[in-house]
Amino acid sequence: MSRLISSNASQLFFFPSSFDCWIPQDHQVRFFDEIIEGLELSDITDTLDLDQKRGRPAYNPIMMTKLVIYGYAEGITSARKLEKACLERIDFRFITGNRLPDYRSIARFKKLHLQALAGLHEQILLVAASDGLIEMKEVAIDGTKILADASKHQAMSYEHMCKKEGEVRSEIKARRQQSKHGSRSRWKEIKEEIRFQEGRLRHIKKWKKALEERARNEGKEQPEPKDQINFTDDESRIMKVEKQFEQAYNAQAAVDKRSQIILVALLTQDRNDKQLLEIMLGQVANTLGLLPDNATADSGYFSEEQIEKLQDKYKSTQLLVPPDRQHHGDRFISIRGRIPKDISTADLMRRKLRTKAGRQIYAHRKTIVEPVFGQIKEANLEFRQFSYRGLANAQHEWSLVCMAHNLVKIFRHRRVRNSELRLAA
Repeated sequence: MSRLISSNASQLFFFPSSFDCWIPQDHQVRFFDEIIEGLELSDITDTLDLDQKRGRPAYNPIMMTKLVIYGYAEGITSARKLEKACLERIDFRFITGNRLPDYRSIARFKKLHLQALAGLHEQILLVAASDGLIEMKEVAIDGTKILADASKHQAMSYEHMCKKEGEVRSEIKARRQQSKHGSRSRWKEIKEEIRFQEGRLRHIKKWKKALEERARNEGKEQPEPKDQINFTDDESRIMKVEKQFEQAYNAQAAVDKRSQIILVALLTQDRNDKQLLEIMLGQVANTLGLLPDNATADSGYFSEEQIEKLQDKYKSTQLLVPPDRQHHGDRFISIRGRIPKDISTADLMRRKLRTKAGRQIYAHRKTIVEPVFGQIKEANLEFRQFSYRGLANAQHEWSLVCMAHNLVKIFRHRRVRNSELRLAA
């Protein structure tokens, strides 16, 4: 008798097999299949013309929705990689019902329905709330820089564009003079060079005009010499990402303490977070219809004007935003006694953060929101760069990413709960 377990890829089956038999009952793909089936997807399904007689039949939009969202949860955003996964991975074959959509169909579906897919974020929040994963006792707000689909080497400053424009004009003038006095044998070659330089000049003038228009929209007469515009994604901005400068967007998230569910996902072009606290809290109130008991953010969000305005507007929410940068291991002595009448907003916030309750609440901030960005960028979703260009499209994709993160959190909560129920039984 052989002491080895044989394996044969050509082994035939006597009975038809279903992919349902190959996937464990507690696998994540089953949860995604079930949860997306229960969502309201009319914004996606109603765009399909079932009376069209020409062309090949379309893939089921519900199946394609499952494929795209599950792909983001598995860290696969590329249409080509999704096509490959549908061919090679059993979990993807399960969610597509053994269909093999090609990358063109997947890319077209994503592009056509990106906004509708992002709009499912609020439905997933309702699922999380029904599972008891949202408490609204403590909400932490923070941001991270995510790379745009553009290279920083495809950007040019206003000063450099003005300089290049003059150089190209001089080059065209010199070539035209050369065509008048040069030999006829080089006339065709010179004409091609002039055409090439004229194309460069049109390109520079186009982006120079776009940069001037952006400056006017920001209330400036003309751009600063160092102001830049990117030729690939002109809505992205140069931002500091880790230790270097890259084309990026500022991705914001408001996260509930209970299970690290992302309540609000916002994308901005702001290089810092100074003016974003009011916007984020406003979106939390609009999305959920209620405000947290405590809202925390780091010192980058502190603005006396914003804090005073928010304290008047949202009296039921305690804001904990330090005016000074907090360092790990800092020790503070609690301030006692009567609060002076003429105390500034910054000093009042420092005093609040030095109380025992204030220190305890603020200490949770880094364990609420910062791990979420690590899970999105590294551990779970591996999402570090946008696939779409332009602020609006990148915003929709950021909402889709945050929704996939929330679905993973709901799945893991349900798996733990079901395990506890089985043990109790």
